Amino acid sequence: MINDKMDLLIQANENRTEGNNKTLNAEQAAEYLHLSLSRIYCLVCDGKLKPLQRKKYGRILFTKEGLNEYLQENKQVSLTI
Repeated sequence: MINDKMDLLIQANENRTEGNNKTLNAEQAAEYLHLSLSRIYCLVCDGKLKPLQRKKYGRILFTKEGLNEYLQENKQVSLTI
């Protein structure tokens, strides 16, 4: 059941967006993953979510491919629990 929901979430996110090359800021990444902004920052700080790059003034950018990889990794972890 969890596996099906994760697949649907990934598929919906891919259908909702045009290309995987577009970069997202932290707020957009939070919306894409359906997480809070503070959770995104915690995941980056813990090293569980890898940003594309960190720009000046604390701006963090992500790729959609990287966010989808995070979803795939979490899907595997949630299945083992």
